[in-house]
Amino acid sequence: MIGLSDVAWLEEDTRALREMDYRSGGESCLDGVRLRIRESLPLLTATAPEHVRQRLHVALADLRNLAGWVCFDAGLVNNAHNHFCHALVLAGLARADGLTANVCYRLGRVFLHHGHLDEALRYFELGQLAASRSGDDLAASILSVNEAWACAKKGAEHGARTLLDRGQEQFTAANRTGVVAGWAEFFTEADLSGLAGAVHTDLAGTAGRQYARSAVSLLTTAVNGYGGGMVRSRTLSLILLSTSHLIEGNVQVGVDTGLRALAASETMGSARVRDRFRPLASQARNHPDHAGARELAERIDAGNTTPAPPVP
Repeated sequence: MIGLSDVAWLEEDTRALREMDYRSGGESCLDGVRLRIRESLPLLTATAPEHVRQRLHVALADLRNLAGWVCFDAGLVNNAHNHFCHALVLAGLARADGLTANVCYRLGRVFLHHGHLDEALRYFELGQLAASRSGDDLAASILSVNEAWACAKKGAEHGARTLLDRGQEQFTAANRTGVVAGWAEFFTEADLSGLAGAVHTDLAGTAGRQYARSAVSLLTTAVNGYGGGMVRSRTLSLILLSTSHLIEGNVQVGVDTGLRALAASETMGSARVRDRFRPLASQARNHPDHAGARELAERIDAGNTTPAPPVP
């Protein structure tokens, strides 16, 4: 028979692996996540009191949710989908609607990253249904802001702005004074500002260059607000900040910021980060007369031709 101490051990391991993912990227903790999943499989069939089993299902769902995110970050999309499907089943067994909403958000982000915007929006909308059932304003805020990002990428300016405003209102309404679930702890004021900056950066490309200025302000706030452990989030915001400076015409500042992003990414094992540098290189190539912009594009191209660390 298993008890709450067994579940607490699993929850703590998941938390530690999630922190490693934020700090060093998904490739750094793939082995650790896979090991925890193998070790946890016997727990599913072990005898346990009902209150322990319910918490166990939440913990196992969150571990699979993390595994999906780690695989996504490492570029293993099929593996990511498999883990997210397991997470949805386990979260459903636990009737954990807040966690279900979070898994749907992460599934949507996989599609968003790869340019499948309608599919991303469908998952974000499914997540909103789960967030509504749970009354979780923070989960709803995460989903609304990501819906805004998908709309910005589509060039749907009004929809993007409306959803971003809604997400910011939901964030303000959320109760963040108590314990925030581990899967949602990342979504702080800094991350909200970073996502809003991402929306404005894409609107600068799809709806009008004037959005680059507001993107710079939002992303600067995000970069300065991330804690020391959120290395990947800061790096991604630096990439977008560099992009926005280049769009606005602040070429040297954009180059300097891009070089900061490259330096920050040196210890980061993340296919997603490498992917996100490519649009920055394209933006830098729009300034062929600027030696620094040419160098930035060349350095990004060189880094993206370097093989990723081997994935077992």
